Amino acid sequence: MTHPSSKHALRQVLLISAIALALLFGFGIWLVKKQGVFDNNLSLRFTANTGEHLNTGMKLMFQGFPIGHVSALELRADGQIEGRLMIREKYRGLATQGSQIELSANQLVGTNLVWKKNETTTALLANDATLDLDHQDLAHALEQKIMDKLDPAIGRIMAMSTEVMDPNKGLPATLQHINATLVSTEKLLNGLNARAQDPRVDHLLTHLDEASASVVKSAELTEKNMAQTKLVLESTKQTLDSVHGLVHHSNETLEDFRRGTLGRWIAPPRKAASNPQ
Repeated sequence: MTHPSSKHALRQVLLISAIALALLFGFGIWLVKKQGVFDNNLSLRFTANTGEHLNTGMKLMFQGFPIGHVSALELRADGQIEGRLMIREKYRGLATQGSQIELSANQLVGTNLVWKKNETTTALLANDATLDLDHQDLAHALEQKIMDKLDPAIGRIMAMSTEVMDPNKGLPATLQHINATLVSTEKLLNGLNARAQDPRVDHLLTHLDEASASVVKSAELTEKNMAQTKLVLESTKQTLDSVHGLVHHSNETLEDFRRGTLGRWIAPPRKAASNPQ
């Protein structure tokens, strides 16, 4: 007889297993839906002369965004390559009649299919319609794109080279000007050197040195004389100040004497002259 606790544990295990399976099933459904399996995707066929650069799963791009992928590739008995494109449901409006697909030559590594929409019509392609793939030489196309970008740069470099080599304004003219300046400077230095070697110049420089020494000595002597003159002037000023003080003192003494009795008798003050009527 089965114990009740064992039955309860078994029910719990079965319940947990059922929940786990339901979660896994839901997650699987979500992944499948995420991949667009249940979407009303557009399936198109395309043919190409070679399968080079093609592979199953490669992206189909429109203006830099993926809108689908290559879902299958097959080699037919006649040597042609037949492939199948899957375009996602929300991008079916891009599949207008007359649209084209081509290999992308914009990448250095790897390739994509590029969708070229026909903007002149709104009529849509039917499911399972067939397109032709223009299988261009990707290496040559990429080389051409690189050269298209390099040509303007090369043109600018050539224009700069022409400017630099211009004999009137470019590097040659600049070098000629520099050379002329160097030659002129060399002539000037040679002339100065020749003059420096002239004995007359040496004699003149000697006399200039002697004259300069004489001028210096005269200046020193003049400075000494001026110092002595300054001393004499200062002494003379002091003497004049003393004489002035003595004269002033004598005047005061004479005035005091005249104010005295004897002074008024000996040297009476002079009467002021009367004005004639």
